[in-house]
Amino acid sequence: VFEEMLKWVQADIKCPESGGFIVGYKHSKTGNITLENISHPYPLDIKNRIYFKIIDPRHKHYLHKAEKRKSYYMGVWHTHPQSVPEPSSVDWNDWYETLKYDKTACEYVFFFIAGTNAVRVWVGDFRHNMITEIFECEKEGDLYKKV
Repeated sequence: VFEEMLKWVQADIKCPESGGFIVGYKHSKTGNITLENISHPYPLDIKNRIYFKIIDPRHKHYLHKAEKRKSYYMGVWHTHPQSVPEPSSVDWNDWYETLKYDKTACEYVFFFIAGTNAVRVWVGDFRHNMITEIFECEKEGDLYKKV
């Protein structure tokens, strides 16, 4: 997911915002959530330096193909031309609309913003109508520390 997303980072002033859907699944036995892949911008999407909107029908086609592989809509991602991205008021409004109207393959929806030097991740909780930023746990070598 991150490798594909980083291909679209706005490293140059001419690069428009980009984005797409995130697909994955919730494992039925363990409850673990896996985010497997993302769609990328298509020609009919609306994009400029500080705005991106998914409108190209190929995104829906992407979701249908993913479902055949048992990978489902889990959220959205987009880029910002900032080093460390900050969600805009448009982002927050869109994310809360997503909590009202969308459904994913689990009780959460994921929102990624890729800046030029960092990717930040937020999780929307459908049950509590809350959005929280999440962080990777600290590591010691290859092991995660218990906090």
